[in-house]
Amino acid sequence: MIKPPPLGWLADEIQAPSLLELNAWYTAARGANPLAPVDAVGKLTALPAADDLGLVEIMPDGSYLYRQIGPAYAKLSELRPDADGLTRETRAVMRQHLDLACSEAKPFHVSITRWDGPRILQYDRLILPLGDAGGIISHLLIGEAFLRVARG
Repeated sequence: MIKPPPLGWLADEIQAPSLLELNAWYTAARGANPLAPVDAVGKLTALPAADDLGLVEIMPDGSYLYRQIGPAYAKLSELRPDADGLTRETRAVMRQHLDLACSEAKPFHVSITRWDGPRILQYDRLILPLGDAGGIISHLLIGEAFLRVARG
């Protein structure tokens, strides 16, 4: 008989201290509202995770357009601007994660382990929906932080 996993798997919990702090900021910024307001993002520069953040606007056609990209986030995500100079999210798995954050209208977290040549990378991703007090999501705040790098 296969025993079901315990509730609260370690992989389901945020491990990165900077993302724990970001999640606490989000909880405080939204207060009693379903979402934190987009304009609260301007107050994030004091957080240690500010370089690990990306701010995405949800476009009317359903695409995701990056409005701000922190230097550490840009390096980890390897995002590049399109020919028009705008940076859009085109990675299929990342689009799925953004779609889930929108459809659930709540923070979405995943711990990712991926093979990258001779290295195994493990990092946390936290996606926070932003919008208005009525629950209309217009932006997503994305935080990513390395947990560890190992040799494969």
